[in-house]
Amino acid sequence: MSITDSFDESRPLIGPDDLYTKGNISDICIATFSCEVLQDVLKRYDHREEVCAFTANGKIPVYSLLGGEHKILFYMSPIGAACAGCIMEEVSYLTGATNFIVFGSCGSLDHSMTDGKLIIPTESYRDEGFSYHYQKAGDYMEITNSKKISELFDKLSVPHVCGRSWTTDAIYRETEANAARRKADGCIAVEMESAGLQALCTFKRWELYPFFFASDLVDGEVWQNISLGTAEERRHQINCFETALRLAEVLIKENTRGDQADSGK
Repeated sequence: MSITDSFDESRPLIGPDDLYTKGNISDICIATFSCEVLQDVLKRYDHREEVCAFTANGKIPVYSLLGGEHKILFYMSPIGAACAGCIMEEVSYLTGATNFIVFGSCGSLDHSMTDGKLIIPTESYRDEGFSYHYQKAGDYMEITNSKKISELFDKLSVPHVCGRSWTTDAIYRETEANAARRKADGCIAVEMESAGLQALCTFKRWELYPFFFASDLVDGEVWQNISLGTAEERRHQINCFETALRLAEVLIKENTRGDQADSGK
């Protein structure tokens, strides 16, 4: 058996139910990977700490943003598919969330396509290990809500581009040859989470809404920094949160209309 044939539907030996008490706070959650976004949001928005996931690195608080008719959950995720996926599973168990809006920076594989636009992955190349435990082996993971995100961004007048993404867990092994192979496949971005998070959400029958912005460039022979580690990147991250919040509000309205329609049958 190949090491990539790790998908197994038998009973897990440990799960969030062994560690936490199940909660039912809200169905929709925004996740950032940026500590600066976390600090900015907690400074500017009324919020309440609802629950915490715990790791050896420290606790990961999950907040609700107050003021709206419906609670929107918010937390800072660790980086990388395995860590982000495990925490997402715990957050869902603690809060009842099954709709996750996830955003962050990425590398661009095609600067002409991604410059000045948010990037919506349509499929993600599975160059990581996490996804193989939640879905059968395969090269690409379909991002099931990519078309819906694009349609909502159109309604919200958010400039964006759709295309394949390359999910890797080794940023310092984004080699020239591998970058060329992924570009030949049609990948326009490289990041660390989307394939794994989509595999988890597909397995759990949750909804994932991922998007990125490019902060560095890996589409040539030499790596180029666009905004990584700068004030410009911080501004992009905060703008992405505002977009995620607008997206969450639209999804809440859609879900509310759907619930009302169901109750009227």
